[in-house]
Amino acid sequence: MRPIGPALVDEVWRDISRYPPERVQAEARGFLEQQPHVATFAAVLMKQFEEPVQQAAFGLCFLLFKVLEQSLGRPFPLLAEERIQQAYEANVGWLSGTEAGAESLLDTLPAGAHASLLSYIMSVFYGGDGGHDTQVKTNLFLLLKTLTEALDIGAVDG
Repeated sequence: MRPIGPALVDEVWRDISRYPPERVQAEARGFLEQQPHVATFAAVLMKQFEEPVQQAAFGLCFLLFKVLEQSLGRPFPLLAEERIQQAYEANVGWLSGTEAGAESLLDTLPAGAHASLLSYIMSVFYGGDGGHDTQVKTNLFLLLKTLTEALDIGAVDG
């Protein structure tokens, strides 16, 4: 097993960005078949947004699981729907109880105030640009936070 950290995320991100479109589509279909509960959760959480945002959400899920696959040396087993639901409910409660509010919380991600796999993936995805729609960014954050906690991989090796 290879430790999950920024170097691994960067490596996987670079590899995926070099895939020809047909490989991306084939691997994305395979991912959706292997992780149907993740696909359903992402679809439900992002249904209020336009198609490009929904595709970005699936892309982030795909990236997360590609990082896990690279770390493990094999595809990650099916993530149970119950684990996703429990992590989601806990995170909704946590986010609503955050005094800083979603926008302030999200502004701290590129600064590394939340050292985690999800904060690193969000900072790579957004490139430190805080100019994106807060509701979109909050939902993407919630999506990844839920999945990393359901997978029990919130910490990242520095």
